[in-house]
Amino acid sequence: MALLYLLLTLALVQDPLAEGQRAFQAGDLAAAEAAFRKHLAAHPNSAEALSNLAAVHARRQQYPEAVHLYRNALKADPSLTPVHFNLAVSLIQLREYAPAAAHLRTFLKGFPKEARARQLLGLCLVETGDLRPALDELEAAYAANPRDASIVFSLAYAHARAGNELRSLHFVGLSGRQPGLAALVEGLIDYRRGRFAEARAHFERAIQADPNSAPALAALGRLHLLENDDPPAIEYLEKAMRLNPQDAESIYQLGVLYDRAGHAAKGRDYLRRALTLRAAYADPHYQLGRIAFRENRYHEALNELEQAAKILPDQEAIRLLLGRTYQALGRAADAKREFAEVRRLKQQVVERDRLRLDSDALMRAEREAPGAQ
Repeated sequence: MALLYLLLTLALVQDPLAEGQRAFQAGDLAAAEAAFRKHLAAHPNSAEALSNLAAVHARRQQYPEAVHLYRNALKADPSLTPVHFNLAVSLIQLREYAPAAAHLRTFLKGFPKEARARQLLGLCLVETGDLRPALDELEAAYAANPRDASIVFSLAYAHARAGNELRSLHFVGLSGRQPGLAALVEGLIDYRRGRFAEARAHFERAIQADPNSAPALAALGRLHLLENDDPPAIEYLEKAMRLNPQDAESIYQLGVLYDRAGHAAKGRDYLRRALTLRAAYADPHYQLGRIAFRENRYHEALNELEQAAKILPDQEAIRLLLGRTYQALGRAADAKREFAEVRRLKQQVVERDRLRLDSDALMRAEREAPGAQ
């Protein structure tokens, strides 16, 4: 028995993988790295050693190296679901939010109750501008951990972007009225109300509080875009993109701006990049279709516009340009169908406006009636 115990002890000591794990737990990263590399020299496709070595690099904040090793670990053994979470964390450090979100979704399929992963997924989706699913994830994370300041901030910002003013202000109140956050959210609310001068002042205050506030810089860029003041719009959006290279909306708007400034090739590059960052994003498809139509590349325009129409079937501008593209290609029946759909959508808007006016008139009459309180 003593001999068996001795042999087992010697085997553990001589196992570089176990040795590396013990060194990592003890905080001796140099010894851990040496042990993991020794194991990999004998077993180059060891997913466990690759992921452990990646963790060493992540602990040292060497995130590009960590990402490379985590990806190799998943290639060696795709069943290692927890590696998706660790890979996502390193990608977030590199501000690669879209691929991080994809890995977090994979992780959550195996571990659906992991609140931290759901929170990180929500934060990634906020950064890429995919607000509806971001809010779902963040609200779930907030319910599990209502004291986490990063969740509170993200919920305030995401609700403001999504137009839910009351919910946004609720989370601003919970945040302790941080000056930068409050100014950013108030600016977004004023922007949605069409009070652009007030919104600009709020965003400028947000930047004074935090010069690297990518959302505030992007918002100022969008204000200048709205005013057709393109040079400062490009400047602000480029700054925002450098701070957050995964912001699909800012990248899309830069594509529109560069095309409008006569740099169509650069505009197309930005629009295509936006499509890699957000799924089901109709606007870049529409703009790419518009550019292709303008340049008489009708088959290319058709491909982009049909994809946009699948995503937003009730968007009048998309259906109108799609009809004109069918017309240019000689597909008269398809063009006729699209133009009929445009007329239906226009009539729908007219009817909705009429009903709203009738409702407003009825309410006003009730308020003005004798005896009304």
